[in-house]
Amino acid sequence: MAAHVADEKDANPGPGFLSALLPVLFVTVVAFLITGLSLPVIPLHVHDGLELSEFVVGIVVGSQFAAALITRPWAGHFADKRGPKRAVLTGLSAAAVSGLLYLVSLPFMQVPLLSVSILFLGRAMLGAAESLLITGAMSWGLGRVSAGNDARVIAWVGMAMFIALGAGPRLAQRFMMPQG
Repeated sequence: MAAHVADEKDANPGPGFLSALLPVLFVTVVAFLITGLSLPVIPLHVHDGLELSEFVVGIVVGSQFAAALITRPWAGHFADKRGPKRAVLTGLSAAAVSGLLYLVSLPFMQVPLLSVSILFLGRAMLGAAESLLITGAMSWGLGRVSAGNDARVIAWVGMAMFIALGAGPRLAQRFMMPQG
C-alpha cells in the first residue's frame, strides 16, 4: 500500500510544473509555428513559381528533415556543453538566417537553379536550427522541473512542437496563400 501511495504522489507533477515549463513551451510553439508556416508554401513556390519538377520539390522540402536528422547528435552535444538556453537561442538565430536565405532566393527566380540552390541552403539551415531548438528545449525543460517528470517534459515539449507544426500550414493557408 505504501508503494502505491508513493506512485500516486510521483504521478502528480505538482502545480508549479506547467508554470515552470511555460517559457519553454512558448518558445517551442513560436519556433515550430514559423517552421510550419512554410510547409505548404515551399512546394508551391518551387513547383509553380520556379517551374521545377516534383523531384526537386521533394529534395528541397526533404533537405530540412535530412539536415535535422544529421545534426541532431551535434545539437545534443552543443546543448550539453554550452547549455540548453544557448542551444535554443542559437537555433532561433539559425532559423532567422534560414528565413533570410529564403528571401535572398526570391530575386533570383529568373534563374531557377540558383534560386532553388539558395532555398535548399535555407532549408538545410532550418533543419540544423530545428535540431538545436528541440534538443535545447527538451534539456531546458528537464532542467526547470523536479526530478521524476522527465516523461512529462518530453511529452509536453513534443506536443507543443507538433501542435505548432500542424497549425502552421493551416494559418499559412488562411493568411498567406491566395484564396481560390
